[in-house]
Amino acid sequence: MKNSLLILSTACVALIMGSCNKSSDTPDTEEGNWVKRGSFDGPARTGAVSFVINDTAYVGTGYNKSVSNSYVNADSVALANNGYLKDFWKFNMPATSTGNTQTGYTWTQVEELPGEVRAYAVGFNIQNKGYVGCGIAFDGLKLLKDFYEFDGNTWTAKASFAGSARINATGFGLGNKGYITCGYDGANTLKDNYQYNPATNSWTSVEAIAGGKRRGASVFVYKDKAYLFCGYSSSTYLDDMWAFDSTTLKWTEKNRITNATDNSFDDDYSDIYRQNANTFVIDNYGYLTAGDQGGTLISKTWRYDFVNDTWIRRTSLERTQRTYAVGFTVHNRGFVGTGVYGSTSYLEDFQEFIPSQTYEAND
Repeated sequence: MKNSLLILSTACVALIMGSCNKSSDTPDTEEGNWVKRGSFDGPARTGAVSFVINDTAYVGTGYNKSVSNSYVNADSVALANNGYLKDFWKFNMPATSTGNTQTGYTWTQVEELPGEVRAYAVGFNIQNKGYVGCGIAFDGLKLLKDFYEFDGNTWTAKASFAGSARINATGFGLGNKGYITCGYDGANTLKDNYQYNPATNSWTSVEAIAGGKRRGASVFVYKDKAYLFCGYSSSTYLDDMWAFDSTTLKWTEKNRITNATDNSFDDDYSDIYRQNANTFVIDNYGYLTAGDQGGTLISKTWRYDFVNDTWIRRTSLERTQRTYAVGFTVHNRGFVGTGVYGSTSYLEDFQEFIPSQTYEAND
């Protein structure tokens, strides 16, 4: 098992070597614009997690091979062993869009995650609390299943995840419950699904996704459903999409995200599916960007229509291509940042996607 985990930990960045080209200055479409919103104040990193509580985004953990031993911040010390991190930061931002300026977008360090340093974990919110669990530990060999709750000030250890310890799982909060599904446990790619109830601090096995096993999948949370799609399994990049209902706890298949019908709506869907991508929701649409497919980094951005179950291309992520970044929605605004470009170019910039703006190359 140790040998397989060592291969996994190095493959997380080696996968994208040989595909290190910046996004083209010419977008796929002029619908939507990416605007730089400053830089992350902690070390640049890949494989971090994020969640949003009380209209505030938090980002932490991850990996940067150049960060070793420990580093000292003006506010506290956050340990890093062999490049694995446990520090956490709060994103300070205006509640409304500020045009093309970076002014007012800053980061404040908060209490670091208890337990071990880690990367490629899961993070999500349940109502007004944030949660982090699983991932891979500091030696690149040990997979984790511990689980923690954050109230905006303090972390509290909670019941450990009920499934096997894993990496590259998918987590989401839906209503007053949380879920962790899929991932890789060092021996197998998975499709099981566990529900966390914060009221009882307990885990329950619920219906597994009806599609294939996967790791590095993406998810939208919209109203009372979670939409899980993409990911990787057995040398295959998956092109199916499933909606999980918070009331029935059942999965329903949506349109495939490839050219699967004789109709024209899906003719150019072939470059949607990928792994380790980023998602956010603005108004009644979900947005997908970044990630990788078959060793190639992908910057193309797609908008998903929850009502009509269709996708349409929007302006590609600008600046540096990346995978294993974080994405989140705050105040109905979508952001993407951090990640890795190439094998060791760890990123710290953040960008906001503004759907109502026309593409502008010089912002």
